[in-house]
Amino acid sequence: MKRPLLPVLIVSMFLVSGMLAGEAPPEPLEPLDSTGSTAPAPTVATAREGCITSECHPGVKDYPYLHGPIRIRGCEGCHELTDPAEHRFEFLAEREQMCALCHIPEPTDAPFSHEPFAQGECLSCHNPHGGAGVRLLRGERYADACASCHEDMTGAHDTVHGPASVGACGACHEPHTSYRPKLLNAEGRDLCLSCHIRTGLEIESLPVVHAPVLDDCRACHDPHATDTPSLLLHEPQALCTECHQDIANTVSNASVQHAAATSDRACLNCHSPHASEHAGLLRMDAQHLCFECHNQAIELPGGGELMNMEQLIDSGKSLHGAATQRGCIECHDIHGGGHRRLLSNEYPSDIYFPFSETAYALCFSCHDRQMVLLEQTNSATAFRNGETNLHYVHVNRDTKGRSCRICHDVHAATPEQHIRQSVPYGPAGWQLPLNFESFPEGGNCNSGCHRPYAYNRIEPVVYPDIPIDDDWKGVDLDPDAPAEPKQPPDDRPDD
Repeated sequence: MKRPLLPVLIVSMFLVSGMLAGEAPPEPLEPLDSTGSTAPAPTVATAREGCITSECHPGVKDYPYLHGPIRIRGCEGCHELTDPAEHRFEFLAEREQMCALCHIPEPTDAPFSHEPFAQGECLSCHNPHGGAGVRLLRGERYADACASCHEDMTGAHDTVHGPASVGACGACHEPHTSYRPKLLNAEGRDLCLSCHIRTGLEIESLPVVHAPVLDDCRACHDPHATDTPSLLLHEPQALCTECHQDIANTVSNASVQHAAATSDRACLNCHSPHASEHAGLLRMDAQHLCFECHNQAIELPGGGELMNMEQLIDSGKSLHGAATQRGCIECHDIHGGGHRRLLSNEYPSDIYFPFSETAYALCFSCHDRQMVLLEQTNSATAFRNGETNLHYVHVNRDTKGRSCRICHDVHAATPEQHIRQSVPYGPAGWQLPLNFESFPEGGNCNSGCHRPYAYNRIEPVVYPDIPIDDDWKGVDLDPDAPAEPKQPPDDRPDD
């Protein structure tokens, strides 16, 4: 049913005519008290329906959530009229007892109490009329009530804990009493794991667990805000070395440093901070962990280049045993060390090196040193011609002793016993072919280092002594011989 237009038009005409006559529109009434009342206070008692109207105390109900008595206009639940003529009211009880008229505290033996609660100062935190949430806390957020007494716990930090960032103090703290210090609502890590479910599952299911995780997450994390990722108390390296001082000494004193231990996320590049399937809390098995970086050629600070180790090992058919067992950490110091290429012990850096046991300490940590010390043997090595130990012949020399790397690739190769197909030689890295062949009872080598030789463990191959020209200064056609010698007669064994 349409409304008649005539009354509206008449009112509009009066308003327009008044404005045309120069009459100012009526000014809005100013509030007379803090609740927004615009009407003078009454001088006689009024019914409860008269307390909260558009003219009297309208702000009392201006909240998303209202206190129960306010919702039903039950102001007399807290206020008592003592002088109608002056419109004066008094509380029904002392301030610290007022809330307890309805909200009777449950008895508790909790040793920790929030100070305002213990003193009955409920109104320090709660608005008696209404609030932004069901708890009727003062302010728009939980934290607004807390901030009236407690300093800002987040500040201008780069990383803020989720609950703290939205002012949800009650996610971790009890507002009244608690059995735990700082009014926390759970003990130690149990509080954190009530939200961080995935981390809890890792800790419960994985075999290697970081010791601090079993106690209190606050050993490493700030519960409110920090300037580091993951709410860590300090940068990863500084934080970890507070406990792992031995590793700190290794890293700081290493003449050869591992970039993974000093750059970016430092310790967290390789280690899981909570739990892992692998020893040392490594994020994955050592070899695949190393391949996260060593899956490409890497330029070294002092010059040179580390080749793509993942490609080398994946393409090799014969792997060094160390690389198949504990992986790279069998021979390399992962935090830093005093040897070239982060090796864990001495190993010759040149293809020719005077023999000593200490010079090959790395190799002898796994291999029986008798394979190099014994001139004759029938068991210390399979690289022998009869009982003549060919490792001894090649390596155990004061002058131009051949290091392991001249014949073996220390990681992987295609021929058996990870024998090289070629070896880089000279400043330009020319690939010197070895041409090694393996047979059930021996093998032969037709390299650029010397004339062709064969060996047999069961029936030794006999070679006559070949006189060397006194003018020749090289040794058996060594790759770095100063000049070409006269060629000896062809005395290779018959096929």
